[in-house]
Amino acid sequence: MYLTGTYKHNLDAKQRITLPAPFRKEFGEKVCLIPLGGKILGFTPEGHQAWVESYFPNGYNPRNKKDERLRFLLNAKTMTVELDSAGRIALGKLGAAALASCDITREVAVVGNTDHFEIWDAADYDRTVAELDASIDELDSLMYD
Repeated sequence: MYLTGTYKHNLDAKQRITLPAPFRKEFGEKVCLIPLGGKILGFTPEGHQAWVESYFPNGYNPRNKKDERLRFLLNAKTMTVELDSAGRIALGKLGAAALASCDITREVAVVGNTDHFEIWDAADYDRTVAELDASIDELDSLMYD
């Protein structure tokens, strides 16, 4: 799977978004959604499992309380939802508190990030990209001047 690109959408009245067509081709019927770091990450079930496992580079130890708590939290915050026949995802299933923690109200940016997609509040996304662009431009000028 290799997801790239940015797609702007509006949530409908039922808090659903249509997954961009290039992304839908990479997903089956289910998407694992986790609100984290001010955005919602979307994985295939297999991709989510690999992502959770990546937090344990030396392997998961069920007798280690830190490992147990971290894995529990990552899985507890994740909601597996089905894509409907129109390719929509019901973000409302995450709950109002999860959407509020990501500032998601109406307009969103759906962004491909290699092995998963991210759903951002559109204004937050635009601001973050502008800050990153400025940082890159500043680094370029330092390196090549």
